[in-house]
Amino acid sequence: MSLRSKRLTITAIIIGSIIISIPCLFFYGEAEVPLEYNNRTITGYNCGAVPNVNRNLLLGYSVTLLLTSLCGIFALISLYSVILRIIYKKESVRKKNNYGQNVNVKQGLGNTNNPDGSTYTDAESCSTNLDSTTTSNHQQTNEGEPTIKENKSTVPAEIRTRRKSKTVQILCRIMHKHRFFIMFFLIAILSCISYLPRFALMIAGSVISNFWDELTDVEYFIALCFYRGYLLNTAVNPVIYLVFDTDFRSSCKQLCCRN
Repeated sequence: MSLRSKRLTITAIIIGSIIISIPCLFFYGEAEVPLEYNNRTITGYNCGAVPNVNRNLLLGYSVTLLLTSLCGIFALISLYSVILRIIYKKESVRKKNNYGQNVNVKQGLGNTNNPDGSTYTDAESCSTNLDSTTTSNHQQTNEGEPTIKENKSTVPAEIRTRRKSKTVQILCRIMHKHRFFIMFFLIAILSCISYLPRFALMIAGSVISNFWDELTDVEYFIALCFYRGYLLNTAVNPVIYLVFDTDFRSSCKQLCCRN
C-alpha cells in the first residue's frame, strides 16, 4: 500500500468507528437502580441501556454490532491466512534454494589422489587424518608424554534427568516452525472470546428489559466479566506479538533501550 492509501484507509476506519458508535449516546447511559438495605432505600446508578429506550431499535443496534464484529473477525482470519500462505511459500522456496546449494557443493567436491595412485573423497581424507591424529596421541602417551583427560560430563545424574525430553524438543521445534500460525490462531480465538459474549449479552439485555436485575450476585459478576471482556483483547494482543514475533520484540527493545 502506498502512503496515500494507508492514510485514506486509516481515515475511513476512524470515520466508520465514529458513525457506528454515535447511537451509543442515545441508547446507553445512567439508569437508576433502587436497592433495599436495612429498611432503607439506596439509589444506585448502572451504566447500561436507558430504561425508556425503544427496544426494537436497541435490538437492531446490538445485532448490527454483532454482525460488524463477525465481519471483523472473518476479515482478520482471511488476511492472516493470506499472510501465512506467503510466509510458508517463501519458506519453501528458501529451503529449495538451500538444498540446491548443498547438492552443488557436494557435486563440486573433487576426488583426491593418494601417493599410491588410489583416490579417496574429502570425507575419507578427513577420517584418515583423524585416525592418524589419534594414533600419534596414543604414541605420545606411551612415550611418557602427559595424557589428555577425556571430557567426561560433570553434570550430576539428577540434573541430567531433568533435561528436555525428545517430546519437549519436538514440541519446541514445532512451535518455532509454526509460530506465526500459532500467533494468528491465538489472536483470532481471543477476538472471538472477547467480543462475541459481549454482543450476546447486549442482545439479551435488549430483548429482556430486566435481564440484569434478575441475575444473582455470582451470575452478575460472571456476566459483567464477559461484558467487559473486550478490554482483554487490547491488553493481551501486544503480549502475543511479543512472544511469537521476533521483529516486534526487537522493535520494542529499540524503543525502550538507548543502545
